[in-house]
Amino acid sequence: MVERRSPKPEAEGSSPSAPAIYKKIMRNPIKFIQEVKQEAFKVTWPTGKETLQGALMVFAMAVVMSLFFLLLDQLLKFFLDILLKVSI
Repeated sequence: MVERRSPKPEAEGSSPSAPAIYKKIMRNPIKFIQEVKQEAFKVTWPTGKETLQGALMVFAMAVVMSLFFLLLDQLLKFFLDILLKVSI
């Protein structure tokens, strides 16, 4: 069987060894750290209002889902009680 390789050595999966990105990182760790620092400065953190809204939405969805599962559990219990009374 013939092994086929991509004509681009930097293409992911073209080499059976580590991908090309790992080879770049290992060659110049200082440059990698500088790039990470540049990317970290681009991060935009949510405001306090956005964080509060997100937390309230998570709390509201948790309440809604807990009520849903409570009702589903009660409904299944009701039908199971009927089924068990009929079979006795």
